[in-house]
Amino acid sequence: MHKRGILRTLPVLVLTFFIILYVDFQLRTRSLAKHNIIGDPSPNALRLTIQEPRSSAKDPSNPARTQQDAAGDPRHQDQLQGRIWSSEGGRVTPSPLKLTDIFIAVKTTGKFHKTRLALLLETWISRTKAHTFIFTDTKDQDIASEGYNMVITACQPDHSHQALSCKMSAEYDHFMASDKRWLCHVDDDNYVNPEALLSLLAAFPSEGDIYVGKPSLDRPITAHELLEGNATREVQFWFATGGAGFCLSRRLAEKMAPWASGSRFEQTSAAIRLPDDCTVGFIVEKRLGVSMVHCSLFHSHLENLLLVSPRKIPAQVTLSYGMFENKMNSIEVKGSFSKEEDPSRFKTVHCILYPFTSWCP
Repeated sequence: MHKRGILRTLPVLVLTFFIILYVDFQLRTRSLAKHNIIGDPSPNALRLTIQEPRSSAKDPSNPARTQQDAAGDPRHQDQLQGRIWSSEGGRVTPSPLKLTDIFIAVKTTGKFHKTRLALLLETWISRTKAHTFIFTDTKDQDIASEGYNMVITACQPDHSHQALSCKMSAEYDHFMASDKRWLCHVDDDNYVNPEALLSLLAAFPSEGDIYVGKPSLDRPITAHELLEGNATREVQFWFATGGAGFCLSRRLAEKMAPWASGSRFEQTSAAIRLPDDCTVGFIVEKRLGVSMVHCSLFHSHLENLLLVSPRKIPAQVTLSYGMFENKMNSIEVKGSFSKEEDPSRFKTVHCILYPFTSWCP
């Protein structure tokens, strides 16, 4: 009888023992995961799941590299969707990016206030008014009285390297003084699709060093950096053309300060004798060793805009327009406005994206 009792209780004891071991194991692993995330919150303790575009060069500062069309390549979009920072013991999900977290800087000049800028105010800026900042060289009481963020710089109104770099310097300094998470620069001939912009930037890691845009060249630009004693050094690097727009993450912008804050941006521009957008690329790639992310969703008037597929227009981050060989270079899209009424096609695009706008047919 005694042996039978032992045999009956033995399975229960064994099962109880394994349950205790399992519960103890779960408690230990949860405690370890919590410790790994909260106990060491420094960025160095975390490993990013998103992959950088592959480079053919071992030296990260070497611009002669093969660049993936990362943000515009659907294959890479799958990688960009993994917006999770992970460590050995657990995961941390960053706070979601909001449209108001993006500092949108528009560069213009007084002579374009009534034409180019007026078109932007009527279309996309009407939807991003609170966090769009207009950098110009001329006061305009009509625009200011409507509550737009006007920044009147002391820059010259011409299109010289010095004047362009002066305004970019002002954009950088105003962004750094703000609480925004991204700086996005565009020109006064760009249409910005706010939702597409947000979708793109939200796909990047919140604490990454990101410089994203579209080059106007199919190869790195070559410059001659001015050194002490009037010596020069040849440098090559990629840059995102300002005519299509580009974006910088705050973390990367902070690292640019030794060459970009205050008067330093203009000094850096003068050292390579190139304009503002080239100077940004020089600082990012040559001074910081960070690779530019090439993105086909940005567009400038320097490309053939007829090649932009009408069905893909809602996914584009920026569009542009301009004259090329005495012909209007703009996207081909059908709508309620004729080409004579809307040569840039910006109004047509805006009514496609926001059909309930009051002035849309």
